[in-house]
Amino acid sequence: MLDDITAAVGRAVRTGETSAVREERRDDLRNAAGVGPLSGNTGAEITRCLRLRPPDGVGVSVGWLSCTWVGRFDDLSAFLAWAAPFVGELVPSERRWRGYDTVFAGEHGVLLGSRVRLEDGGALELHLDVPAAVLEGLELVRLLELLREVALYAKNVTRCDVTLDDWQKVITPAALDILTTGDDPYTLHKAQCVTRAEQSDFHRSKGPKGGDTWYLGATSGLARLRVYDKARESGGEVDAIRWELQLRGDRAKDAVVSLALMGEGLPLDVRMGDWAASQLVRFVDFREREQDSNVTRCDRLPWFIALVLNAQKARAVVVPPPLTCERLHDYADKALPSMLATLARSARHIRGSLSPESYILGMLYKGQTRLSDRHLLALRSLESSVSRKTLRLAKQGGV
Repeated sequence: MLDDITAAVGRAVRTGETSAVREERRDDLRNAAGVGPLSGNTGAEITRCLRLRPPDGVGVSVGWLSCTWVGRFDDLSAFLAWAAPFVGELVPSERRWRGYDTVFAGEHGVLLGSRVRLEDGGALELHLDVPAAVLEGLELVRLLELLREVALYAKNVTRCDVTLDDWQKVITPAALDILTTGDDPYTLHKAQCVTRAEQSDFHRSKGPKGGDTWYLGATSGLARLRVYDKARESGGEVDAIRWELQLRGDRAKDAVVSLALMGEGLPLDVRMGDWAASQLVRFVDFREREQDSNVTRCDRLPWFIALVLNAQKARAVVVPPPLTCERLHDYADKALPSMLATLARSARHIRGSLSPESYILGMLYKGQTRLSDRHLLALRSLESSVSRKTLRLAKQGGV
């Protein structure tokens, strides 16, 4: 049946049919796809070796990661030691990149830029670019460990690519073009396509690595989707249709945070699959929109079910900034004085014969025994900050 869909789409693209005929082809495509979802349970089996086909025909990974830390690491050597298990060895490079004072390079195109931010008291800024060739080779536990560090402590995440490899090729880029192109080639036909994007593009490239690619979303937007024949690009190593969702800015940070913090009790591959599918559905979904005015009640198209199953739209997850002693003091100065004064003055009546001073000392003792990991991390960060400041003053002859 899928061969029939592909053949019908191929004929439509090759002959350049009119919009009326294209509409008829869309109906044919919809009817042909109505056979129900293909096999698959999680919809997201992880493929660490790209030459192997996953059991249910869908492979998921992170295709690119760009992020920046400021003041998280004391010096370059500390970062290089931490990063080595994730991105391998990084060596100094003479190339100029993004205006950074020092640039390091690694295998498969990994790049690291560093500089000292005088405006932030000499804090070390580090920007890291990690391409798919590195991320797809990481064990899943290691990948999630990297993303958790980025989610919690990176100042910025400038790019994160979410990739789904459809090894069963349930729909081709050319079929997507027919499904979403309206009478006006510059507008998006949304009878079955649910998205805020207003326009898609379809390109057919020539040459040994050329192939069909369907684009959705603006090149300058926070999200853009590319659907293309990965087999042509990889020389047959990945015989799949790749769905590559490129996220930037706040969307990229939201995606990293949601993966790092979601579903602690779920198996890692299921977490990864649910995350990738939900990120895709947040940007685009394919449903029978004529069924109901509420799109969430419309049936998802069977071929898209094979990719995302019952994925729900991703929600933005806001992670609080790391707890610091400075933030605690700011909060305490504003919120605690009046409350502490009231508690201390009433302690004699509520807690027996306690004086205000005894009550405050007792609260301090209780607090010392109840410090959480976040509080201990704040104290350690303060110690590191004091040590860095003392070291800088020593180098400048200030101490």
